[in-house]
Amino acid sequence: MAIYDVLVESINPCGGERHSQKEFIEVETDDPVAYVKANAQWDIMDVTENADGDCIITTGDGNGYITRYIFSE
Repeated sequence: MAIYDVLVESINPCGGERHSQKEFIEVETDDPVAYVKANAQWDIMDVTENADGDCIITTGDGNGYITRYIFSE
């Protein structure tokens, strides 16, 4: 299993990204998407990869509340 440093950003519609709550956690998993599906409050909206190869998974409730998970190996 791979060990990831994960930045979890919780964004609400009132404050936006500028006022997001950020938390760093360490996760041991073979599949970041499966981890988020099992642990997220909302359904997955988007899965992308940034230029550094980090996996970015975005979840949300469809009304402006978003949680973004950035997995860095």
